[in-house]
Amino acid sequence: MKKKTASSVSKAPCGAGKAAPEGASIETDPAYPPVVSYTLKNGLKLLILEKHFVPTVSFTMIFKVGNVDGEQGKTGLAHLFEHMAFKGTKTINSAGYEKEKPALDRVEKAAQALIAEEASASPAPKKLKTLRAALAAAEKEADALVVKDEYLKIYTTLGESGMNAMTSTDYTGYVVSLPSNRLEAWMVIESDRFKNAVLREFYRERSVVMEERRMGEAEPGRVMWETLSANAFTTHPYRNPTIGWMEDIKRLTRTDAEAFFRDYYVPNNATLAVVGDVEPAEVVSLAEKYFGDWKGRPLPERAYPAEPPQKAEKVINIPFKAQPALRIGFHNPGMGHPDIYAIVMACEVLSNGKTGRFYKNLVEGRALALHAGAYASYPGNRYPSLTVIAAAPKAPHTAEELDAALMAEIGTLQKEPPTQWELDKILNNYEAEMIKQLESNSGLGMNLAQNEQLMGDWRYDWKFGEELRKVRPEEISMAAAKYFTRGNRTVVFLKEPR
Repeated sequence: MKKKTASSVSKAPCGAGKAAPEGASIETDPAYPPVVSYTLKNGLKLLILEKHFVPTVSFTMIFKVGNVDGEQGKTGLAHLFEHMAFKGTKTINSAGYEKEKPALDRVEKAAQALIAEEASASPAPKKLKTLRAALAAAEKEADALVVKDEYLKIYTTLGESGMNAMTSTDYTGYVVSLPSNRLEAWMVIESDRFKNAVLREFYRERSVVMEERRMGEAEPGRVMWETLSANAFTTHPYRNPTIGWMEDIKRLTRTDAEAFFRDYYVPNNATLAVVGDVEPAEVVSLAEKYFGDWKGRPLPERAYPAEPPQKAEKVINIPFKAQPALRIGFHNPGMGHPDIYAIVMACEVLSNGKTGRFYKNLVEGRALALHAGAYASYPGNRYPSLTVIAAAPKAPHTAEELDAALMAEIGTLQKEPPTQWELDKILNNYEAEMIKQLESNSGLGMNLAQNEQLMGDWRYDWKFGEELRKVRPEEISMAAAKYFTRGNRTVVFLKEPR
């Protein structure tokens, strides 16, 4: 994922000059938006930005939990739980939770018996048939107590736009936009969701994810990204795909998901960004009312094993009936390391638009590539990751020919620092992107919440841009020479089967 950065915005766009609610702080530096920050006693962080241009408001709730936090052998749990978070609560999607809970417990008992038999050394076909029938019967009984799609119907009635959720390696997020007069309704619904979630229809949803996993195995792009991560990382959990490995997914239980929910879906592991036609004092008051009794808990230890230095080039060939392509991953030191600014600038010199070197020289100039791009940090930003080059050759050229040309371009950058014109263009583009982002409530909310929760400061992208402006041309060449080496790279080739 390309790291978005930008330099300072010259003037705060909205809400400036207003007093912050009691106990909150407001950003007054005109280099940044006038965001109001407030933290509940339970640890939930609120970021509020008034934008009174249209009567809408966007909500973004980010939890610092992604696939990287999954227990080994239970990969994909973060993604599966994201699906379950739309299944309702004790009062939403239920025809009566007192009757439903015993039925759900019977489903879980039947499912665990089936999973245990499937995982045994010699599963008995007759026993499997009996256990599957028992699970189907228990699910049918529980289904009779479910009010289908009530959660979605409520939001549709409220006038939702863009309701979605996403799971990444690093985080899980929940987003929606509503008319601004629905502020309290959102507080009621979402506080209930994260305090009283009920994981009904778990095994049916797990089957949906398993089918998604199967479909992904037929997508060449996904196969290449997964192969790159699985081979570039040997010990760090960044090696696991966000959707999870199939053998893990099919053994996940509702009990596993409930434990995951208890561990990570706590207020002290979340940031809520509210951007739009709101008054900060009202947002704070309603958050205290509806989220204030959400219990915080100590988070699990997250001391994941550090990835050891790569000592030799890794080359993986994937036979696949598709357009040839390649991915090259170089280990980088992480977003908290001072070298990352030069690495980001190196990526932009190589692939920033049609004036980037890859496009100018390999796509347009020599007609070697259909496309070629460099991405500073994949698959995440919380830990040291990979800087990736993704490209596809243009027939009749091969992926190996393109690989050689890409490495030659890198070699030139290693020896010859970029021009000041190249750097100014990149920095100006980032500043324009950051200013443009202020126009979108939902986009800005996502930016604020992600940066606060993952990087520790909602101003992170603005500050990152300030650091980019300090990077000297020779530092970019030095970073390319230090990190973009054959001994530090893993390359995946997608080729037609022979």
